[in-house]
Parts: sequence; structure tokens; C-alpha cells
Amino acid sequence: MVWPLVFWYNKPMKKTNYITQKDSKTMEQMVADLQLKLVESEKKHQEHIQSKDIIISALHHQLFVLKNAKFGRKSEKLEEDKQLDLGFDEAELLSSQDVTSEEVIETKTITIKKKKPGRKPLPSNMPYIEHIHDINDADKHCACGCALTHIGNETSEQLDVLPQVTYRVIHIRRKYACKSCEDTIKTAKPPKQPFPKSIATAGLVAAVIDAKFNRHLPLYRQEDMFKSMGAEISRTNLGNWVVKAAELLKPIVDKMVTQIQSYDVAYADETVLQVLNEQGKLSTSTSYMWLFGGGPPDKRCFVYQYHSSRQDAIAKQFFDSFEGYLHADCYSAYVNLDKSRIKHVACMAHARRYFVDIVKATKNKPGIAKSAVEWFAKLYAIEKRLKEDKATNEQVKQARMTEAKPILSEFKQWLLTQQKTTLPKSPLGKALFYSIKHWDSLTQYINDGRLEIDNNRSERAIKPFVIGRKNWLFNTSTKGADASSILFSLVQTCKEHSVDVFAYFKFALESVAKCNNEHDIQLLLPYNVNPELLKDQRIIPVLQYEDK
Repeated sequence: MVWPLVFWYNKPMKKTNYITQKDSKTMEQMVADLQLKLVESEKKHQEHIQSKDIIISALHHQLFVLKNAKFGRKSEKLEEDKQLDLGFDEAELLSSQDVTSEEVIETKTITIKKKKPGRKPLPSNMPYIEHIHDINDADKHCACGCALTHIGNETSEQLDVLPQVTYRVIHIRRKYACKSCEDTIKTAKPPKQPFPKSIATAGLVAAVIDAKFNRHLPLYRQEDMFKSMGAEISRTNLGNWVVKAAELLKPIVDKMVTQIQSYDVAYADETVLQVLNEQGKLSTSTSYMWLFGGGPPDKRCFVYQYHSSRQDAIAKQFFDSFEGYLHADCYSAYVNLDKSRIKHVACMAHARRYFVDIVKATKNKPGIAKSAVEWFAKLYAIEKRLKEDKATNEQVKQARMTEAKPILSEFKQWLLTQQKTTLPKSPLGKALFYSIKHWDSLTQYINDGRLEIDNNRSERAIKPFVIGRKNWLFNTSTKGADASSILFSLVQTCKEHSVDVFAYFKFALESVAKCNNEHDIQLLLPYNVNPELLKDQRIIPVLQYEDK
């Protein structure tokens, strides 16, 4: 039997890859890592979007603030919120106003005629002329034939004005000679003049200073004004007289500086100024006009100082010997002063302004910023009442300690709570940060009844300079800037004490040339000048006119 040959072919079996427990854990770790990276990536993406949103929001806020500053109302007063009017009598007020739709109310319209405000009488010390109006002599008889008797007058007043008058002042110095000896000749001495060998009188230069530094009228416009009155005076001459006047009056301002530094309550602020011909600087670069104020209320002075920079050293030098309270914003020049001598009183109005800008940008919608403004309103309400009551310094301090201090304590806790849930780089976050960072300085005012809740006094003092700067834009030289600072100091101090600016400068320029010692200079400080002497500066002389 033949057996068939059979060949067997064993096909190799496929190798099966089994996932071990170790491999499984590795894969799970990889998935977890990928998920973590995805979460982190998503988180970074959200943070990036959030960061951009914050920037966009901040830019929108900044744009609103800038547009509002240029085109909007300058007042920080907000529209009244009716909720703020509900005080302790809220229930009674609401119950008296609560009317359901089912009730029928009979209403009566009562028209109240508003009284017209009476016209204020003209000041009795104002110069006047009288016009007497009489009836004709023929009408001074009655129809019965008897003569009429004058029994009184009907008097009325009007206000008239004389445009600024220019006139010549002719000095005639008499000369005497001896008929016996021809060599003896005596001539009357010329009066002491602030501007010798010049056509300018103290009155003329006082008028120029008053117009430029009080009325903000540039010299080129004054040049045109004098020309229209028949006197051709170049603005170069006007400028030279102004600088010369500042040099003459500088000793008075030096006395004012001493007055500020010797009292224990002071004020400070600064603003930008452009000076064209300043050595070592481009004409487009920025310089600064610094304002320092202080002294007792009846002798308070304001001094402007021109400086080419805003360095901390300027404030440090001015307050080098000062000890007391300094009202100022939170610029480093004031914050970094010697704290052992100087207690910084920050401006509550600055802190409030951050929140007010947000409220305006959000169109007065309820929110954290509006709530903050309401906190500030409580503090300012106390100050307003104390001012209206004419409280003494001791009464002011007592009221602040008993009323304002508890409010401030609650306000700070509220600020800290809001800060925890607010983005730090947002406008609201910055507003909260500013108030919290400077809290000790912001609340310093409660410790002394002479202190003020804000630095508005110095801001009001520097505002006239800012207004004037818009008219003349820049100073042409450092000499002119220094002169401006001296004259602005005297103008603002005059206004602080309700002193006639023109009359003061006319009197001061006539008197300063006659001063012999420091005491004479002291008497020329604006608040020391006798008001009766200033009235004489406004007397209009009797003028003579030559026949043509």
C-alpha cells in the first residue's frame, strides 16, 4: 500500500500585544496630563480675554473721562437719587404718598405766584453824580394862583460806567534863583517813582497787572486797548514794566513765604507751565508752577513759585523748617516729606473723584461706585452743617470725632470688602486701592478743627493761573515766569482777603520805593494795608483839557 506524502506547513501565529497594568496607568497619566494642559490653556485663554476686557473697559472709561473733561460739565455734582432722600421719617413719608389704583383722589391745582427777587441796592460807598430834574418855573404855580412849595424828592438810581481813561501826569518842578548872586539855583526834587525815567506811573502798571493776572487779558490785547484810547504803548514796554514791578514787590512775597512756613497748617499744589527760552530745555518741554499756601485765616497767604521740574526736592526745600499739617494730594513730593515734622492731610475730593468718574461713565446706574459716593456724601454733609453753623475749631473737632469717625470706620471696612471681589486693574479697583492706600492721610482732617476735608482751597487758588494760562499759553522766558509767580502770589492773596487788586498794586508800587526797613515791607502785605488808603486809589482826579 502506498501512502501519500503529506506536507504540513505551520503558519506562524500573530503576536498579540496585551496591555499590561503598567501601560494602562501610563496612558491614564498621559490623558490626565493632556486634560490638565487643556484646562491650563483654557484658563490662560480666559485670563487673556479677561485682561483684554479690562484694558478695553479702562480705555472706554478713560475716553469718557477725557471727553467729559473737554465737553461735559465740570461740576462733580451728581443727579439726586430719590433713595437718598429717605431718612428716619421714611415710613411716614411713604405712607403719606402711598396711593392704590382703587383710590380716587380729588386734586386741586393751586397756582402760587412767585415773587420776583428784589433788585439789590447799589453800594453806598460807590462814587456818584447827581442830576437834579426840576419843573419849569411857569409850572411852579397852582391853578388857584398860589406858588407851589417844594415838599420833597422822588429819587432813583442807575449804574453808569466810565471806560478806562488815560491821561497825562505833568510834573512841574519849580526852580528858584537868587537875583543877587547868579550862581544860586534851587529846583524842587522829583518825587520818588517806581519806574524812574519812564512814562509809566504806578497806576498804569497796576492797571496792566490787574488786567493780565486778575482779568487774564494778554499783553497784546492790552496793547490794542491802549491804542484805542490814544496811547500807543508796545507790548515790549508793557512786559518790561511788569517784570520791573515784580522785582520791586518781591520783598513783600518773601515776607509771605515766611508767614506760610511759620504757621502749622499749610497747602500745596502744582500745575504745568510752558517756558519757551529756558536754558538746557526744549521749548516744547514742560515746566511747573508750584503753589504754597498757609498762615492764620486772617493772614493766609498764597505763594506761586516757578520751577523747571516737579522733583521732590522742591517741596522738601520749601518745607525744610515747617512743622505741622500739610494739605496736598498724594504726589510723592508731599507724601515723602519728613513724617516726624509734617503730617500729610490728603484730599478727600481726589478720592471721591475716582468714583464719581465711574458713576458718570455708567450713567448713574446703581453699583459699588455709586455706593462709595454716598459714603462720601455723609462725610461732606457733616462738614456742610458745621460750616453753616459757624462752629468753632473745637466744636468742629468734637463733631468729627463723634459723627465722622464712626462713619469713616464703617466706610473703610466696606472698601476692604469690595476690594476682595474687584479686579485690581479695573477703574473701580484703582479707585478702591487709592482710598485704602492713603486712608491714614485722608482721615487726618478729623484730628484738628482747623483742617479741611479736602484740598479745594489750594485748587481754587491755582485755578486762576490755569485759566490765565489758556489765554497766554506760555511764558517767553524764565525771567517772565518768575515775574508771573510773584505777581500771581500777590493777586491771589489780595483775593483771599477781598482786597481791591488794582488799588493794592497802585498803593504798593507807590509805597515800596519809600520803604526803609523790614517793618515798612511788612505793612505792605495785602491784609495789613489800611482799607481807607486803598479807597483813595480809586478816586478819579479832576482832569484838564487843552483847547484845540
